[in-house]
Amino acid sequence: MKIAICDDNKQELLQISRLVDEYLSGGFTEDKIEVRSFESSNKLLTQIENGKHFDIFLLDVIIPNINGIQLAAEIRKRNQVAKIVFLTSTSEFAVESYAVGAFYYLLKPIQKDKLFSILEKACHDITSGLQPYIVMKTQSGLSKVFLHELINVEVIGRTIHFHQKSGITIESTSTLSQVEAVLLIDKRFIKPHRSYIVNLDYIKNLSPKGITTTSNLFIPVSRNAFKVVKEAYINHCFRAVDEGR
Repeated sequence: MKIAICDDNKQELLQISRLVDEYLSGGFTEDKIEVRSFESSNKLLTQIENGKHFDIFLLDVIIPNINGIQLAAEIRKRNQVAKIVFLTSTSEFAVESYAVGAFYYLLKPIQKDKLFSILEKACHDITSGLQPYIVMKTQSGLSKVFLHELINVEVIGRTIHFHQKSGITIESTSTLSQVEAVLLIDKRFIKPHRSYIVNLDYIKNLSPKGITTTSNLFIPVSRNAFKVVKEAYINHCFRAVDEGR
């Protein structure tokens, strides 16, 4: 788990860092946690653009150049699941914080028990909801693609497109053979066509003509693959019933 703290006030940054360290010392080992502090939003954003991933962000709202809300919007372009906690001396931006999926909005001065409670819930949500993912190289760096959020993979030219449930599509220059070597190990994924891999969880309709996903994407099914795809889909549906999904 990785935590980023950003505050342009050095004293408050130090105070928050110490409180986070105190909280983590109660139940985490050093090899399982990493905490990074940033005195400016630009420095943190540079790390993110270079592919650095964080699970929890503790952000001051009123920061020069790029404020906390703007920084969170940039974070959300690359990371839909991280917990973003705003720490600020004013409630002025509380409504705006919801637009970027804020996990919590905590007013300063920071109260230890409240911060610990927020960290407890955030860490619990993350550790109890860990999901398999793959890391893909993109133009902006490295991006996580969570398998349970992945609807399908599509090859267009030399670019691979990862269509996600959130509506965000990640583009990578990897080869489909590299991707399928990982994805097809998971029984949720099938390859109905040489240019596609599909998550069975997101199939709305299957016919000899092709697959329609829950996001209304149409994916062709090759004649030779239809029987295998049909059997895989039926078996998947039976498993889903047995598991109560």
